[in-house]
Amino acid sequence: MNKFTFIFVVCIYALFLIYQAFSAITLEQQLVYASFFILLFGIPHGAIDHILFFKKKSMTQLKFYGLYLGLIVLFVLLWLKFPLISFLFFLILSAFHFGESQFVDAKLTLRNFNPLLFLFWGLALLATLMYYNISELAAITAYFQDTQDFGVVYNENLFFYFFTITNIITLVLLLYLFVKNQMSIRRLSSELFLIALIHLTFFLFPFIIGFTLYFVVLHSIRVMNQEYLFLKSEDGSFGLVEFLKLLLPYSLLSIFFTSVLLALSHLGYLGISIPFLSIIIISVITLPHAIVMHIFYNK
Repeated sequence: MNKFTFIFVVCIYALFLIYQAFSAITLEQQLVYASFFILLFGIPHGAIDHILFFKKKSMTQLKFYGLYLGLIVLFVLLWLKFPLISFLFFLILSAFHFGESQFVDAKLTLRNFNPLLFLFWGLALLATLMYYNISELAAITAYFQDTQDFGVVYNENLFFYFFTITNIITLVLLLYLFVKNQMSIRRLSSELFLIALIHLTFFLFPFIIGFTLYFVVLHSIRVMNQEYLFLKSEDGSFGLVEFLKLLLPYSLLSIFFTSVLLALSHLGYLGISIPFLSIIIISVITLPHAIVMHIFYNK
């Protein structure tokens, strides 16, 4: 069990005790707690994309920021024109990104095989999250007018097959890697144990809490650790204080603009519900971030 899985287990146990102590945690309370931890850890894990990119590729800053912001603008326009297609694209993009970050340290040499593993591991993750909370998701999307189109995605019968197929394929792919001597028995056991923990988490807790727990502990903190270790390998004197200083500027900038947009939505100036706006914000930031991290992992 690595340190991130250990932290994840501790958080599951702590949350379970909290739920035992308090009979119910309202949706509003879940959103507040989730927003706090996502802002504290989620946004910073993508705050040094520019630094990582320039460590791996040569490009002018003007061109980099133009492409980075251009992708954000294009994705916003796609959301406004084709929300359902944008939502499905976001799910696939997120699945690949989550899978890639999970196995970046696995030293897999079957390069043509890797994207398949990344995609299906991430799809299984999202399918599990949604399947165990499908009634909750259907209710939330049906409540807001601009998210009602997403209701077609949350078909329980369809999702059962999606959930089953993606999980089975993921297990088969992991076993294939073991058979091909690409993965040790220790790593395979660790991955299977983690998958079981993820299932338990998404089964026990509501959608927002379950996703936040995974996103913060098993993704964001893990990625920030990867970033820190890389920068430290480049400069032996590089420390945690220096790392936090690098994270701070763009983290604060992102939090500020996100807060402004959410406030404008709450006050009715944007004509977009907060859940829909939140999905758009997260997705348009994810697109360039996932591309940068793919370059970072593969160069």
